[in-house]
Amino acid sequence: MHHACSGDMARREVVGTRRASPSNVPLVDYAGAEEASAFGQMLGGLIEANVQASPERRRDFDELTARVGVYVTDIEEGVTLDFQAGHLVVCPGLEAGRDLTIRADSETVMQLSNVRIGFAGMPNYLDSTGREVVASLLSGRLKIEGIFGNLTVLNQVTRLFSVA
Repeated sequence: MHHACSGDMARREVVGTRRASPSNVPLVDYAGAEEASAFGQMLGGLIEANVQASPERRRDFDELTARVGVYVTDIEEGVTLDFQAGHLVVCPGLEAGRDLTIRADSETVMQLSNVRIGFAGMPNYLDSTGREVVASLLSGRLKIEGIFGNLTVLNQVTRLFSVA
């Protein structure tokens, strides 16, 4: 079976992390179970909980086909989120072929989950949390590679991260 993440690792999951969606297909899988980090499991669990809690986020999740890298600079750890239109594979490390790569310290990455979703499903960068995210982007604490040409993907991922 071909695996979404590159490398020699067979498709495996972390015990107890495979949860079924209503159609009995798991929403999230973790590649390289023995390498699955707490950070990768946290991101996968956050996205899964948000998708299960909101029909709007479920639509985003079901439509999203993209590979998004998230690299946390202060812990020097990254994951690749391989969104496959209704399924997510969380891969350890930054895999090739990413559409977007988000690089920031852990505090800034967590701020992304607090961005409120506003009018027409757009992330609200005008409230205090949104302004802090924009300030991090302008100061270089937050870097988003591939943003040009993938703004729609960034907005969908932001909505999937957001708990606000």
